[in-house]
Amino acid sequence: MRSALTLFITVLAAALGAPALGQQGGDIGLQIEIQSPTVGFTANEGATSVEVEGIASAIGGVRYLDMIFVMDTSQSLRNSDPKDYRSQGAIGLVRNLSPKSDIKIGVVSFDNKGELAQALTSNRDNVVSALRGLPKSGSTNIAAGIQTALRELQENGRPGASRVIMLFTDGMSNEKKAYEAAIEAHAHGVAVQSLLLGSSSKGTSILDTVAWATGGSFVRVSDPTRLPQAFLDMRTTGVDSVVLSVNGSVPVPAKLAGGTFSGELPLKIGENHIVAFATSLDGDTNEASVMVTVRDASCAALEVAATKQGRPVLSLNDRAVEIVVDASRSMWGQIHGQAKMSIAKNILHDVSYWFPEDLELALRAYGSTSPSESNNCGDSTLLVPFADYNREPIRAAVAGLRPTGQTPIAYALNQAANDFGSLQSDRAVVLVTDGIESCGGNPVYAARNLSEQGITVHVIGFGLGNVADEDTASLRAIASASNGRYVTAGSAAELKEALAQTVATSFSVYKGRTQVATGFLGSDQTMFLPEGEYRVELHSTPPQIVPVSLAPRDRVMVTLQKEGGRVSHHEQRGRIEHRSCEDQKLALASKP
Repeated sequence: MRSALTLFITVLAAALGAPALGQQGGDIGLQIEIQSPTVGFTANEGATSVEVEGIASAIGGVRYLDMIFVMDTSQSLRNSDPKDYRSQGAIGLVRNLSPKSDIKIGVVSFDNKGELAQALTSNRDNVVSALRGLPKSGSTNIAAGIQTALRELQENGRPGASRVIMLFTDGMSNEKKAYEAAIEAHAHGVAVQSLLLGSSSKGTSILDTVAWATGGSFVRVSDPTRLPQAFLDMRTTGVDSVVLSVNGSVPVPAKLAGGTFSGELPLKIGENHIVAFATSLDGDTNEASVMVTVRDASCAALEVAATKQGRPVLSLNDRAVEIVVDASRSMWGQIHGQAKMSIAKNILHDVSYWFPEDLELALRAYGSTSPSESNNCGDSTLLVPFADYNREPIRAAVAGLRPTGQTPIAYALNQAANDFGSLQSDRAVVLVTDGIESCGGNPVYAARNLSEQGITVHVIGFGLGNVADEDTASLRAIASASNGRYVTAGSAAELKEALAQTVATSFSVYKGRTQVATGFLGSDQTMFLPEGEYRVELHSTPPQIVPVSLAPRDRVMVTLQKEGGRVSHHEQRGRIEHRSCEDQKLALASKP
């Protein structure tokens, strides 16, 4: 049957001077374009997938799609489609079109004549309103509907766009006029996708031939409830399928609607090569690709250490540190069932082994010789003076401490000033106490005097528990008076850490003018920072400054080395697993 009709419309086309069938003007083969994500798109860290959207066409241009619904509104639809599934189907297709695709849609209604219900527009809500308001009256004139749509496409269609007519009808029409309209559509590069509701053999012949003559497709539906799905299944631009893949993965089918396609693909950190592969109804193939980069915003790990003569050290400078330990009666107080004095003795015994041999160390205590009732405010004794090889005497002195007396902090600090003798190295006092001055002295003034002699006072508030904020403020003021550090410790582990902090040389890490981290030598502290250019400033004499560049997932160990009087540094680099750095970035952004 079709061969006779084909011969007829071919002869008719020749008589009308139209292009031969299959040679429509502007037919440049199957084309496909990914419109989202765009070329060069970079996703933020944490993006695990991307929605891929685009447009494909085998009947004309690909960047734009101009589509007109040509809808039968004859009176017969009152019986064949009383619940108006035709409008629901067309609306469903409109709603399923990719929101990122550049598509203009118009609506033509026809009975015995054609009428433009909605001019070509990008406003899909207006299209939906027009489809919902279609009438049902009159007879069926397919040619009138097609010709009305062609006029709108000629007047308002875009050059280079794929042009499609979505023709729906439930009845028969004048064959010759319908074929003439199909030839005219073909001549203007317009494909007609035809959808028949019913089982009429004559209607089937007309719509099948009209679609074939223009490069479109024909669908017949007997049950009106299947119309919504039938509209979605129509291949409006001659494309049979589109599959998507990323980095050579197994292709997954994309969702097709009105010449647009969409689908979701997984992403990995780094470059992702996305390919959309299209197949036309005639078996032609083509593909488009785009590269998507997921930015690696992982943290980098930074550690700082120091060596002197090849051995790990807590300071590049010669250092003399006197530990002044509180042995007053309050040190009988308990932490987790153990006396604070016992905890302090154990830790001081431990760190005496851990402190490096080049650290000059002395031990003084207060409140260790007189009972509290005697109110002896001169109870402070240098238990072990600065000397070579004095670690064992220090351990023995620590073991013999018994907390009994008052808390003469100011007196102890004043006495400590004389303990350093002629030592000219970096000098510091580390005061370990669980309370404030009890003898009326002024420890802040004493600390300030020590500072004027070049001696820094660091304070460790040990086991303060629920002591009033006033006590904490008083101890903090002692440290501040000599530009020292105030550290609290509520457990054995924290006391050991606090001793390390106060004895070791501290450092700061800057990004530009912003301090982003602090630490101290020997802590094995790992700082996790966003990528960028930083500098490490060691608070030594003289200060040492080391620039360091961090990239995502870097592990960088910066080691300062002292050989004789010369200080150098080197970096050891490795890699770490992914670690999110978003919180650190937000914190840096909030700092002045």
